[in-house]
Amino acid sequence: MRMNGTSTKLVPAAGLGAWTGLLPESAENHGWRMRLMPALLIFALWTVVGLFQAVPDMLDGFRWTETIGKFIDAWAWALLTPAILLIDRKLTSRLQNVVRIAVAHLGLSIPFSLAHTYLTGLILYPMPDIWWSPLRSTEFAIYFYLGGWGTYAAIVGVLQTFKYYNRFMGSQVELARVEKNLVESHLNALRLQLEPHFLFNTLNAISSELAANPVLAREMIEDLAALLRQSLDCQGSREITLAQELALLDHYLAIQKLRFGERIDICVEVDPATHSAMVPSMFLQPLVENAIRHGLEGRMSGGKVVVSAAQVGAALHIAVIDDGVGLPRQWTIETCAGLGIGVTRERLQTLYPEPGDHDFRVARREGGGTEVAIRIPLHRMGAEARGVES
Repeated sequence: MRMNGTSTKLVPAAGLGAWTGLLPESAENHGWRMRLMPALLIFALWTVVGLFQAVPDMLDGFRWTETIGKFIDAWAWALLTPAILLIDRKLTSRLQNVVRIAVAHLGLSIPFSLAHTYLTGLILYPMPDIWWSPLRSTEFAIYFYLGGWGTYAAIVGVLQTFKYYNRFMGSQVELARVEKNLVESHLNALRLQLEPHFLFNTLNAISSELAANPVLAREMIEDLAALLRQSLDCQGSREITLAQELALLDHYLAIQKLRFGERIDICVEVDPATHSAMVPSMFLQPLVENAIRHGLEGRMSGGKVVVSAAQVGAALHIAVIDDGVGLPRQWTIETCAGLGIGVTRERLQTLYPEPGDHDFRVARREGGGTEVAIRIPLHRMGAEARGVES
């Protein structure tokens, strides 16, 4: 084609793509590249081995014959390495026993050492300056054979080391997965201990109001249904956000406020910045229930329960405080803790097993009542929140 005195040559699309690189690479070329990568890697590794062999001889002066001889010795092994890898893979799949594999490789070391000796000799033979070629001297043939036998043993040793390391790492991953499943099962079992206990106490409270005040009992049942619905939504989660945990607690507190009326004052003082912090699911409810049942329920004047949460450094501090009757004189957490305290303590130990990761204390207050103080690691839901935290 000619335009305004200038000729323009039409180039096929394939040729244009080859020159400009603008067209996508064909699947066939990509396949060839993937096949060449292992070969290039093997060649590069043996080149490095040849370099390490040649460097000591270079210290007293560079001689090209000695240097090229070391590289050719290594490159001969590069040519044999694919066959060694293939045979080792077949032996591993068939024998499945380290002793049998070792015996098989011991037998194979003879032909492979001979093959390396003759292959190296053939490559070196056209170079008359390299007089130590195994095809020129019987003594050097024995030297090359023994050196090749040691190299073959080293190759097999490295292969077995990598294989057993991979198996070990695979078994560690599988072990971690099994341990995680066991922890999940243990946490679910602990939670299942709490739920029947909580349901029995709540239903018992509702039944006591059913005859005297059916409207109040109906409202308590509605709050219980909402609490159970949200609890089922979180059942598969080891941890939920503090906001979700407070939403669950709100339904339980609504039941208690309907039941006790003005006798009990419940105050929730939580820093909004901690709402995205992850906490064990349904762990506040048994602590508040303990404060009400054992601290305030028996008092005609009732009392107050305060639930607080705040960030302190890299930890989340949570407290449940009441001004009730307090703990008995001989009370200890090891011997006298009820189901709610005991299960909560065990859940924290399971979720945060590292020393110093958490703290759980139950203590008497100076002015009367009980304080439950919890410290757990502060981590938030989502990568963005974790970035803010760090």
